Amino acid sequence: MTQTGIPNLKQKPFGGCYSVYDKDLCLVRDESIRSYKHSTTNISTEKYKFFELYKNWMFSSHPKISGVDKYNFACFTNGTTESFSQYYLRYRENRRLRLARGEYFYHQMMKVFYYPNHQFAWLDDDEIREGDFVLISVPFGDTGNVPDFLEHMLCECDSKGVPVMLDLAYINLAVDLSIDLSHPCIEYVVSSLSKVFPVEHFRIGIRLQKTMHEDQIYVINEDLHDYINFLSIKVGCDMMNHFSADWLYNTYKPKQLEFCSRLNLTPSSCVTLGIDTQNLYSEYSRGGAVNRLCFSRVWDGRMLET
Repeated sequence: MTQTGIPNLKQKPFGGCYSVYDKDLCLVRDESIRSYKHSTTNISTEKYKFFELYKNWMFSSHPKISGVDKYNFACFTNGTTESFSQYYLRYRENRRLRLARGEYFYHQMMKVFYYPNHQFAWLDDDEIREGDFVLISVPFGDTGNVPDFLEHMLCECDSKGVPVMLDLAYINLAVDLSIDLSHPCIEYVVSSLSKVFPVEHFRIGIRLQKTMHEDQIYVINEDLHDYINFLSIKVGCDMMNHFSADWLYNTYKPKQLEFCSRLNLTPSSCVTLGIDTQNLYSEYSRGGAVNRLCFSRVWDGRMLET
């Protein structure tokens, strides 16, 4: 059990949330690494190609996600975690943190280590108030689905001036999601490729904003500075150019349905996840109302089912 109160499930076959080490994905990844030749020419050009490709690719299998056109500022980030850190730095001193139960363990660590009770409340324990700030994963980390309360919460945040960061790290495990990104309260939209491709050690992330707020991430992304990982940018571009945003979903959806049927689980919107609503697998609880199982490492042979 970690200090967050969430058990460490990495040694369990369905614990954590991992990409699938599919052989076709791994072949393209490894060839991309072999073909990389570091160059200091046109670095900024490659960076902007990455931004355009990622933004278009990420939303291409979600025609019902609206408001994407409002996000004209982008940064390369080390996964999503670097963006989280800057968000906490920006609002930690004078706002109350709001999270949903079952959220990504990093945020629950932040809650435990840095936010006393008067600076924190679970989203279902209190209404949205002026002086709050919200961070939520969409699809939600505990279910892989868009939270039912998301649109109402965003409207509340609009009316009360509460900033929101949306973590879209799971977005390309799913298709055809409906999210309105045009809400004024949404300060940041962040994502990474670590769940959809076997590239977690390359830390390939993006942060999108409607307006620029200068911080350390913007500084290291500035032209002529470009203190960012260009091997990771190349690997990310090669993966996105070779595989459509719905490739993993379409490839593994039959396998998800098979596993969910056999294990008495409800299929998540995210293709690598199954949701236990009957408390049959209580050891996979992450603090929310259901238990989440990830099939990836069993599918690719890194873990045995039992």
